[in-house]
Parts: sequence; structure tokens; C-alpha cells
Amino acid sequence: MLEILDYQRQSLISDANFWQFVDDNINEPTEFSGVSFVSSIKFIEEELLPRFAKVTLILGLTDNGANSIGKRMRQLTDRTTVVKYGYEHPESEFTKRILDGSLRLFFTKKELIHTKAYLITNQDHFLALTGSMNLTNQAMYHNVEQLVADYGEKTAPMFKCYKELLAVNREHATDFINAKQMVGFMKAQNTEQLEIDVYTDTVNLIKSKAEGNSDAVVVPPAEVKEFRDKYQSDDQLKTLSAADKISVAQTVKLFGPGGHKKRNLDQIGHELYNLTQVVKRETASTQSDDKINREEDLFPKPVTYWNNGQLYEAPRIGDKVNLSLITSDLAGDSLKQELQLFCDIVHEYDNYKEVGEGWQACDFICYLFEAPWLWQIRNMYEYSASSKSREDVPLGIALIGQGRTGKSTLGKRLAAKLTGSKNFLDAGIFDPRNYALGKSNTNMTMTMVLKNYMYSDGPVSPMMIDDVSPNLTTRNYFDKFIKDISNGRILTRPLPSFIFTMNRQEGDSQSQFSIKPEMMRRLWYLSFESTFSGNDDEREAVLNDLLRRANDRLYRYCQVELAKFFADVSDEAEMKIEKDFLYPIKYVLKQALDHFEMYDQVANYFADNYDYSLFVGRNDWTMLVNQAEVGSDISFIKQDGRLCAQINKQLFNKVSDNTSKNNGSSMMHRYFQYLPRKYHISYQYTNTGFIVDVANFDKWLNSDTLQQRYESSQAAQTARQQDNQERLTEAITKLTEATQQNQKKKGLFGWLRK
Repeated sequence: MLEILDYQRQSLISDANFWQFVDDNINEPTEFSGVSFVSSIKFIEEELLPRFAKVTLILGLTDNGANSIGKRMRQLTDRTTVVKYGYEHPESEFTKRILDGSLRLFFTKKELIHTKAYLITNQDHFLALTGSMNLTNQAMYHNVEQLVADYGEKTAPMFKCYKELLAVNREHATDFINAKQMVGFMKAQNTEQLEIDVYTDTVNLIKSKAEGNSDAVVVPPAEVKEFRDKYQSDDQLKTLSAADKISVAQTVKLFGPGGHKKRNLDQIGHELYNLTQVVKRETASTQSDDKINREEDLFPKPVTYWNNGQLYEAPRIGDKVNLSLITSDLAGDSLKQELQLFCDIVHEYDNYKEVGEGWQACDFICYLFEAPWLWQIRNMYEYSASSKSREDVPLGIALIGQGRTGKSTLGKRLAAKLTGSKNFLDAGIFDPRNYALGKSNTNMTMTMVLKNYMYSDGPVSPMMIDDVSPNLTTRNYFDKFIKDISNGRILTRPLPSFIFTMNRQEGDSQSQFSIKPEMMRRLWYLSFESTFSGNDDEREAVLNDLLRRANDRLYRYCQVELAKFFADVSDEAEMKIEKDFLYPIKYVLKQALDHFEMYDQVANYFADNYDYSLFVGRNDWTMLVNQAEVGSDISFIKQDGRLCAQINKQLFNKVSDNTSKNNGSSMMHRYFQYLPRKYHISYQYTNTGFIVDVANFDKWLNSDTLQQRYESSQAAQTARQQDNQERLTEAITKLTEATQQNQKKKGLFGWLRK
């Protein structure tokens, strides 16, 4: 609970909202200067940067209590975390603002900086707050904290005092990371070299005494010696966490027995880096302050809203966040270049695969681009006079297949770049070790977060989650969640969607996913099973080129064009949408591609949408039929003049792992569900097996697998023998009849001759 003592009004505000108080007491602030004991990249990027054009922060290191040197060493070398974030997220607002100088970060040089003071200004006014609150979500939203607030015009004498207060703290601080340093670090060839460079730079900052260097971080020798001596014994070392053990090792590397910094440290960057690889560090996610504490922090960033026929974008979900209209100036050669990128991504998944999967890649990008508008199509289906219903527009899409088939590359890395998303989630984030509100059942936590996002008012951005366990789709609570939303006739307002990537492993019970028609109708599966082929270096070069070129310019262009499309949907267009829910985005892309005579590059993929039900299980069925014993597992019969196969229950024991989930009965049911209704393969299912039409079954498999089993069976041999016997009997009968007829003719002529 935050309490703010308003000095000007002489009143105490209990359970205050920090940002609400700021908005109420200073108009359109432009600069934030502050001193905080701790903060984080997440807080700075989400809470400060969207609100202020210039941000200056001074962060303390630690107090001089127990294990002070160990903590200071750890925090000093943790500069690598900040720089690594910038290196890996060059397009993030945090990195951009460091590089352009509008975000300045400082930290303790020698004495502890324990101040918590914040000065917010615009051109003429100021708001100052001092007290106990650090710049963390925990402090701002959960702890019991107090602040004293003062505000007024910059001409007031107190404004000068507040500036002097911050200046005093600045004298005791040095650069944590600045634009010049970040530019240099960004040139590293890889993350290993980056960390080595940052460690080396950090060591150069450390001095045993001031030595006239105003930027030095002073670490007193007496404290270092005491720290070294304390942890010389193994018993004392065992009491430390993994991270603190690294601090001890780093201290020994840097400082001599007397606590003074060593002289010969030419390779210290490499040595410190190697230490971090030897000692396993505790991850930041195990520390409560670094956990995700709010559900909203899992929601898409930036987030897109629909309003009055247009799409708007905000940095995150939340009140009083400025919305900006999504616009695009993409045209001419620039548009052609982005369209070529779209075609090249599709071709990458077709040309460099053992079996081409460009169709799936194309459909995925189309779904991704049309996702903010799918709720409108769902409403059109609901009110249509045709047989279409809202359930025929999938709420989500899942890229599913085995490992190293390019699912995450397309569904995570490229998707994030193509839409400008900054937080494509990994499924592990829902684990309670990473998410403060997470439960031990990660699938259930994921479903609850997804449900709350889907029911939130306004956003249409898809929530994207990587490496989701396929068995999520088999859970009753997920089944209920997805049905409740798709069947909710009152949910006619803007509604988001979701995107999964799922890693399926053959024979793993956790990899079983629901293939019930009602699930596959609502969650669109795209299969990525084929491995990449060809020259590895060539393929890797192409992929890296795609990732380098990927951006959200075409996505924004399509959103603007889709807004125009939905503003005036003709009767003809509505009929085409009823046949294909992706028609709007295909129309927009085709118009642009036609303009540059590029449509033929993807025309084949636009004809129909990928239907997983036509492909899932084909390999499983082929292998199963080849294992079957004709006579006991399969028997052939004739029904209504057509050859049919009776598939007996015992056959499915061959693919059972003897668990309750995968026993013979459940596997028989699963294999029956594999059979697509479109091919009219089987309608007769009992507890003992089912009957399939041989010709239709083989048509689905695109082979004569079952027909061959029949041809080599005893039934076929008996049928052939019987057929041959019938033909022989028929031939003999005809011959006998012909002979008798000839004899009659001869008898007649003989009588005439008499």
C-alpha cells in the first residue's frame, strides 16, 4: 500500500496510485530524474520510457552490512545482464533510448546511495517525491511505502533545492552504461565476446582507492580482505548461494590477499566469463522481486486495439496509456521489397525442406496478419444465412511438429519481427518459479491467463506462446475455455486470438494432442514435420538473411488496408469470406502482389487453406496397416458391392504403451479420429472395431496400402479362385450350349438332305 503525503494540500492520500497522482499534479511531463536503491529493465521500459522523453536514474549498489563486498561484486558484474539485453534486443525502446542518450543510468562509486527521490518536470512546473519507495513493481504496487510530494512552478525556491539534492547524489555516482559504451559493446561478434568485453570494462572501473579518477568505483581493501578471509574455508563457502560463490571466485581473481586490486589483469575478462560457466548461477526468475507479479505483464506488448473501424497501438495494456493510430506509408519499391520478403519466407519453407511446407508457412503469416480482424469475420458468419457459424473461424493457431523443423523460427522469431511484438512468451514463463501467480499445473495457469486476456476489454493482438505442451489441448479445462469463447454468442465485441508452437515427440504420452473435430475446428493445426534439407551453410545463410530483413512494415500496411476493406464489404466479398475466412488478407496481399506482377510466386498457396485433418495420422496408419495380421487384425468383406476392411480392436494393442491414456481402446478411438470425414472412409465404430472403405482409405493415404494387403490375403486368393471357377464354369456352360446348338443344326440339315 502506497501512502503519499501531499505537502501542498496538507493531506494524506492512502492506497494511492503513483501514476495517477503524477497525472493529477503535473501536465504532460517530459523529464524524470530519480535516485532509487534498485530498479529493473522491465520497470524502466514499461513504466518510465513510455511516459517521459528523458529519463535519468541513479541506482545504489548495496549497503555495507554482511557480505557487502560479495553483493557489490555481483551487482557490478551484472552490468552484463543490462548490456546483453540491449545486444539481443536492439529494437527495444530501452536500447534505443540508451543509444540516443535520452536514458541515462548511473550507480554508486564508493559510499552507499540509499536515497529514494524523484523529480518530474515539464517546461514550467515540477513534481518532487521523496520517501521509501524504490522503482520496482513490488514497491509501487504491493509494499507498504510512504512518499512526501511537493509540486509547483520551477521559479519556486524549493525546485532549486530538489535539483541540488539530486546533484549531490550524482556526485557520488558514475555511469552504469552510457551511449558511447553501448555502441562499442554492440559491435561484439557474439554474446560470449560481449560478456568478456563488459567484464573487462567493469574491472577497469574498479579501484582500491580514488586515485583522482572521478569515474572509478572504489572497493576498500580492508573490506575485500575481510571478505576473502571469511570464505577461505569450505564450510563457509558451502553456506553461499551459487551466485555468491561466483562473487567469491571473482573477488579472489581480482584482488590479492591484502584486498588490493591485482596489477596483471590482461585476460581478466576471459577469466571472469569462464568462472560464470563453471559455477551454475541461480536464475533471476528464482528471486521474488524478479518474478512476473502481474498478469498484465504477460499480455502482448505492444497491444493493438480496434476502435471505430481503425486499429490503434499502445505500449501495453493499462489505463491512461496513450494510443496511437496504426498508419503506413509503405509504397513503391519499399512495398515491393516487403512483399518479396513475404514470398521468400514462404519459399524458405518449401525449397529447403525434405517435403515442402510452404503452404503451411503462407497460411500462418496470413492468419497472423488477419488476427486483429478475425472477430469481425466471426460475427459475419454468425449472422450469415449460410451454414457457416462463428466456430468456423479458429480462435487460435498451433504450429505443431517434431523438433528442429522450423516451428519456433517461424512462429516465434519471425512472427515477433513481422508484427513488432516484444514479448513472445515461452511456456516456461507460466511456471511458478517465473510467474508469482503461477500454479504447479503450468497448463492450467496458461489457460487461466489466456482466458483472462481473451475476455479483457478491447485488445485484438494475438497472444503468442512458444513450446506449449501438446497435451494442453486434451485437458477438459482448456476444452471448456475454447468452447465457451467460440460458442459465446454475446461475444460480438473485438476479441483477440492466440498462437502456439508445439513440439511433438513420437511415443511420448505428453505429446498427444486433441484431434477431436470440435477442437480442430477452433484451434487450427499447421503441421511442420519435415526436416530442412540441402547445404547447411547455404540454408543457414538464407535464414539469417530473412531474420535480418524481417520487420513489421508489411504488417502495418496490411492493417491499414484491412481497415479499408472492412469499412465497405460488398455482397460479393461477403460470399467469398464465407468460403474462406482468410479471404480479406489474401485479397489485400493479392492486390499488392498483382501490382508488381508477383502473385504467381504464391498463387498455389492461396487457393485453399491447409487442412491438418487430411494429413494427420497418415504415416501412423500406413505403419499400422503394414504391421497388421490379415485375418486376425484385419479382415476384408464386401458391403453394398464395395470392398471394405474390418479393423479389429486387437490391432491397436500394437501401438499401446499399456498406460491408461494409451491403452488399446483409447488408441483405437484416436486412430478412428484420424480418418477425415471428407473422404467418407468410415461411419461404423463399435467397441470391437470399425469398418473402412478400402478405396476411400487408400485415396486418403495417397497409396494402395490397404488394397495391397487385400491382394496378398487369403480372402483375395479365395475370391480370385472363386471368380476363376465361376468364369470357368461360365465358359464351359457357354461352350456346351454352343456345341448342343451346332448338333441341332447338323441334325436339321441331315433331315433336309433325306
